[in-house]
Amino acid sequence: MILSSTIGIIADDLTGANDTALQFFIKGSNTEILLGYNDELQNHINVGTWAVSSETRNIDKNEAAKIVYDTASVLKDKLNVEHFYKKIDSTLRGNITYEIFAVLEATGKDAAVVAPAYVQEGRITIGGYQLSKGVPIERTDAARDPKAPIYESYVPDILKKSLGDNAKSMVDSIELNTVAKGAGPIAQRLNELIGAGKKIIVVDCVSTIDFEQIVLAMQKSQYNILPCGSAGLAQALAPLWLGDMKVNKATKMVPKLPKLILSGSATKLSALQIQKLEDEPDYSNDSYFLRLTLKDIINGVGENVVKRICDNLVQNNIVAVHVCNIAQEVDTDEAKSLLIDEGITKEALSKMITNYFAQLASEIKKRAEFILITIGGETSRACCEAIESKYLQVVDAILPAIPLCIDSSAQLVVTKSGNLGTSSTLVEIIQYLEHHQNV
Repeated sequence: MILSSTIGIIADDLTGANDTALQFFIKGSNTEILLGYNDELQNHINVGTWAVSSETRNIDKNEAAKIVYDTASVLKDKLNVEHFYKKIDSTLRGNITYEIFAVLEATGKDAAVVAPAYVQEGRITIGGYQLSKGVPIERTDAARDPKAPIYESYVPDILKKSLGDNAKSMVDSIELNTVAKGAGPIAQRLNELIGAGKKIIVVDCVSTIDFEQIVLAMQKSQYNILPCGSAGLAQALAPLWLGDMKVNKATKMVPKLPKLILSGSATKLSALQIQKLEDEPDYSNDSYFLRLTLKDIINGVGENVVKRICDNLVQNNIVAVHVCNIAQEVDTDEAKSLLIDEGITKEALSKMITNYFAQLASEIKKRAEFILITIGGETSRACCEAIESKYLQVVDAILPAIPLCIDSSAQLVVTKSGNLGTSSTLVEIIQYLEHHQNV
């Protein structure tokens, strides 16, 4: 039996595991991210927080539930986890309900509080509806996700989808008029709903104060509750679970290496971030940007592409490889004809993009040293597996939701969700790395 941490995070993708784990690292917990619950654990010591990427967002719901149940069981039985956190996507993609029920069953918790808001990123829940910067999520990039599209914004209905009538009755909500009154009324309502047999309770949240009151309400409740949410709720939970743990504020130093950015995200925000970096005068002479086309993806990774990247991946340079134009390209008549001729669906294309970046990461790793920056959950996971990362250890906070990690072979890795940050986020990541590098 491994002497373990007390906190266990289960996320359905790697970027979610990382940004949530970071919240506990910031409060002083030694934090590691496992790329699966079957990973070797004997070399992990003095870990305060474990996060597992179950990689279940885009698979069959029953298979996802089994993987998450097994993951929770490993955390509980082999790592002695006391506090469980189910990280969910703040745009409600994935097999959320089935995965929550799986964690409840594995841990014996009485019910789950679902607070999917991420106020720091402009995502709030009000009247049960999920909004991103004031826009219902069904009208955002999340609605166009090729594998997990969102067709509605009312969270209870999203969670009830595909459940039987009996299970649907187990989902309820607490709206802002109760949340605004503070922890006491929230806790009272939680007790009433759980006592009536509710298992999943959606809670409105429009501010960080609301997060704090929701966390206090869970503590006050007479029931054993599973918190479910984004990194925003985790940030409010961290001080409660970790208490007065000493925070190591030592300045981190990184080696002076080129930066390799691999972005498999086709969101508008990712495109803005890439463009902002490309337009930055400070990096114009030391940067190489490679925009992949549909034909590039279909043809696969060629020696010419690898050589071009490696030739530019020198000294302190930045090399960015991305698919920011793919979304617009696939809407053209020429691209549609090509996809039909090749028998490729949009979902299959998304998988091909992920595989392309994984192969690219593997080939470049054989020839060059670099700091790896990945954008997009599936891209991040695939690239880490391709370079044989066994696990990631959080070593610093670059930004409030973006950690600097080091993998099992001392490779520095930065991961970022395609929908996270502002237009300047990628520039800020590079600035951090340059400011902390060894001279």
